Amino acid sequence: MSVDNLTFFISEAVTNLRRAGLMTFVTVSTISVALLLMGTFLLATMNMEFLLDRLQEEALVTAFLVPGAAIDKVNALKLQITGFDEVTRVDVVTPEAAGRELFSNSDDRNLLQIGLAEGENPLPYTIRMKVRSSHDLQPLLARLRSFPLVESVGYGEEAFRQFQGLSQLLWIGSILVIVLLGLSSLFIVYNTVRLTLFMRREEILIMKLVGATNWFIRSPFLIEGLIQGVLGAAIAMILLVFGSQFIMARLAVLIPFFKFELGAGHMVKLSVKLLMMGIVLGISGSLLSLRDLNVFGREK
Repeated sequence: MSVDNLTFFISEAVTNLRRAGLMTFVTVSTISVALLLMGTFLLATMNMEFLLDRLQEEALVTAFLVPGAAIDKVNALKLQITGFDEVTRVDVVTPEAAGRELFSNSDDRNLLQIGLAEGENPLPYTIRMKVRSSHDLQPLLARLRSFPLVESVGYGEEAFRQFQGLSQLLWIGSILVIVLLGLSSLFIVYNTVRLTLFMRREEILIMKLVGATNWFIRSPFLIEGLIQGVLGAAIAMILLVFGSQFIMARLAVLIPFFKFELGAGHMVKLSVKLLMMGIVLGISGSLLSLRDLNVFGREK
């Protein structure tokens, strides 16, 4: 494609957008609203994934040792775990300390002392570890379970599974929203380009009579859809970037643990995704409209 042809196509596309000013406004607005809603769902999903990573990083892994484990073996196991690359801190909790944590109330603690006076403390030694990163959690659990002295390992699995289920639900909701809003945007772009085609049908017939190929005629309309998609994505990105604080504040009301922000890198990735979605919507709508009409006849 030569520079002259590209300049002509862009000029024709801009002219088409001006002629159908109202439809262009409706199309760009629809794409903007659709991409803004898509971006909001994606933002919530990305924050949920960020939350899950943070929960894993901040999780305290607790290894419950077999009852009656000797203190020297416990200290040896602690020393061995301290050398793991997956952990940043290792603490041993004695049965007495575990009892004080379990029975924090003074009356309950007195009852515990009365009960312990009749026998030994049934609580086992436990070792608590701070994980270095979320990626180290599962390997650490596997290594701990391989020790004969370790009876069981816990890290708040139930709460983590609930958050993971919510994250999957958000992903499913995001996919449904993207599909529904994408179809509505495609329909608007499709009708806008189709209306422009009917407005210029006489000019198009003249171009075909003088030897213009189908793709030469189609190109301005494809660029028109591209411009509409880019404009809609740009508006959605601006609104999302400046409105992300408000969106996160509203999400924090609905979900109290949403009290953190994504970094600039995540917002850039989200903006790129929205831009690509806008381009796909614009060009796809134009292609569908051009393929549906029989104005051009057969391909050349």
